[in-house]
Order: sequence, then structure tokens, then C-alpha cells
Amino acid sequence: MPIYRCSLPEGLLSYEQKLQMSKEFTDIHCELTNGTPRKFVHVIFEEVLEGGAFTGGAPSTVSKTVGFIRTGRTQETRSELVRRLTEMWQRISGQDNADIVVALHEVRPKDVMEWGEFLPDDGAEADWVEEHDLTRVGVYATK
Repeated sequence: MPIYRCSLPEGLLSYEQKLQMSKEFTDIHCELTNGTPRKFVHVIFEEVLEGGAFTGGAPSTVSKTVGFIRTGRTQETRSELVRRLTEMWQRISGQDNADIVVALHEVRPKDVMEWGEFLPDDGAEADWVEEHDLTRVGVYATK
């Protein structure tokens, strides 16, 4: 569960840049959340055709990332996620920070099911992975 949905102008990123970003989304999220299994980080790139996005009523080339994360993260953690994801997007895409929006939404763990199980509360990932024997399918809590 985190799910990061990225809408961006068509053709802005190559496949290689998307692959690099997906790895860095995962690295950043797992580093800052202390326990999220890497296999739980989802990144979706949705390219928007010219004339398919608008900002302030005018055609837009702004890239927008909306992340859905579990509740329980501190404000400091959430702010650091937004800051680092914005910096990563700017570095890889070359877009100016004025053309990048990153926002987070919080979702209660018991409102999400992954690998057939409701998700644990923040900080309980390692016990949860062990309890549900998810290591058998390659799911490990990060440290």
C-alpha cells in the first residue's frame, strides 16, 4: 500500500526514467517509514495528452503525484516524504519545481487489503509479515 499515482505530460519521461523513479519512490518511502515491505510500494505513471490537463483554467504541463499512505506517520515523516519525492522528481525529470505537485492522502490500515490481509498499523509491519507468513512469497518488512 502505498500507492503513488503520477500524472505527467505525455512523453516527459522515458521508460528508463520511469523505472529509476519507481525504484527511488520505493527507496524513499521504505527508508522514511521503517517497515513498509518494498513489494507494497506501487507507482503508477499516467501520461496526459496535450490539452488533457488544466491548471487555473489554462492548459497545464504540471506533473502531479498523489500518494496514498497509511495513517500513523508523523507530520515530520509526511513532510520529508513530500520534500524528497519532489526533489527526486525534479532531478530525474528536469522539470522546474513550479511544475511539480506532490500531495499525500492518509488511509486507515483496516481500509486496505494487500496479499489477502488487512494492513498493520504503523510500526507493526515485521510482526505482521511474520504472523501472515508472507516471507514465503518474498514479502519482507524493511528496517
